[in-house]
Amino acid sequence: MFKWFWKILCVVLCLGAPAHAQNVDDLLDQLQQAPTPEVANALVAEIWPLWLYPDANSDQRPKMEQALRAMDRNNFAKADRLLTDIITAAPDYTEAWNKRATIRFLAGDFVGSEADIFETLQREPRHFGAISGLGLINMHLNEYEKALNAFKHLRTLHPYSRDADEFIPILNDLLGRQDL
Repeated sequence: MFKWFWKILCVVLCLGAPAHAQNVDDLLDQLQQAPTPEVANALVAEIWPLWLYPDANSDQRPKMEQALRAMDRNNFAKADRLLTDIITAAPDYTEAWNKRATIRFLAGDFVGSEADIFETLQREPRHFGAISGLGLINMHLNEYEKALNAFKHLRTLHPYSRDADEFIPILNDLLGRQDL
């Protein structure tokens, strides 16, 4: 009964305030301490829009929306061009780097994707999406130790990450290890 009370209290405290009232750092701190997958998922749902549109009045928003539509249509070349334009105009727009990393990964450009992930992580070291992407790249490159390290790091930032849960055991098997 007591544990249940604290879980409910945490949900109310963690999710009770509107997303705009909290900054991303606070949400990432809460994510690291999330008591349940449901709380973690709710926090992740608040973080992504803040990363995607950090400045609601940004003149880059229409281009980002065009890039996202191009991604949805698998028009990777167009999405890459649009994201490159955004990065050129606003080099600190972290999510533009991350989205371009995703596009490049999907297009099979692992070197370009990895470079963009490193740019993302310079701007936001706790970007759990970029860290997961780094793990996936290393898996594709058969760099299993690096991939395992990325997913273990991901788990410290997002304790209920489905990617970490899925890939850590696979990578441990590939490396002949047991997950303790």
